[in-house]
Amino acid sequence: MNIDKSLKAAVTHLENSLEQAIESGEAECAIDQSSLRHFFTESIDEYGCGTYTRELTVPKGLVFVGKLHRHSHVAFLLEGEMLVVSATGKERIKAPHTWVSPVGAKRAFYALEKSILSTVHITKHLTTDEIDKVEDELIAPSYESMGLEEPDLSLILEKT
Repeated sequence: MNIDKSLKAAVTHLENSLEQAIESGEAECAIDQSSLRHFFTESIDEYGCGTYTRELTVPKGLVFVGKLHRHSHVAFLLEGEMLVVSATGKERIKAPHTWVSPVGAKRAFYALEKSILSTVHITKHLTTDEIDKVEDELIAPSYESMGLEEPDLSLILEKT
């Protein structure tokens, strides 16, 4: 996998910029314009876990940055078309589209039309009552917490 450090920094910079703009009132949080559904399989005794699927529906024009995942997982664009930027490049994807998201991948998305994204994860926690435990198991608070290098934001800030 070929990592572009400036793209990795750009995604983190976008995420920080969006958060600051929402906090300052310069931008509106659009989370209420999207919907998130959770699906769980039963635990498979042989493996001691089951699967969890997130399905996110986003309206046309929405910009967002995905979570930092601790484990690789399968992702699907089930409906719509999006521009996606990650440390491995920029691409325009159109449904149906399937990919494997590697450990530590973070992506910025722009919905060119109403879109439905879905991800599938292995987990020990298999109910919506345990969604906080699922998030803790799957989502990392930072690259450093995963033993990975944090993005070098000076690569972006020097260009602006």
